[in-house]
Amino acid sequence: MKVNGQLNIAKTKEEPVSVPQLLEDYRVVVFSDEDLAALKKALEETFFSGAYALLYFVGKGCGERSYRRLSQLYSDRQALVDACISLKERERWGSFRCEIVEDGTGTIRVENCFEARGYGNSKEPACYFLKGYLEGFLGSVFQRQLKVTETSCFAKGDRECIFESRPEQRVATVERFNTK
Repeated sequence: MKVNGQLNIAKTKEEPVSVPQLLEDYRVVVFSDEDLAALKKALEETFFSGAYALLYFVGKGCGERSYRRLSQLYSDRQALVDACISLKERERWGSFRCEIVEDGTGTIRVENCFEARGYGNSKEPACYFLKGYLEGFLGSVFQRQLKVTETSCFAKGDRECIFESRPEQRVATVERFNTK
């Protein structure tokens, strides 16, 4: 389903991509939910809270790359977001509902989130990769720094993972000069 080396989302919306077709069209690595959770937990055991930063920054880079690929096919913000959601749902990342306004402020709800499904019980939100992915993709779509926060997580026992997006507030710094 590639056209000139690019995924043709418009065509795949009409004809859903099957997992075997994804494996044929792309070089992919498939992890079960349990294997992904084991990988994350091994990172946490080895790197402690550094694992969260690692997963977040890898996710952010993946989101930015997804934007670059999809923006070659779509220039409209809504079309870009819709295409990304369609693709990620076919890749079984979960079921997405997005409500985002023009400045990037909004809510992204993910039922059956891939990152939380096999993780087990957690006291904290566990979707660091997806948080970074959303921040990278949406920040690129809206051409501004966005801050994404996970406010509910399936791994915590919540019904779904909920992410809040908002423009990052930059704190102005004032330099003091000694006039003596």
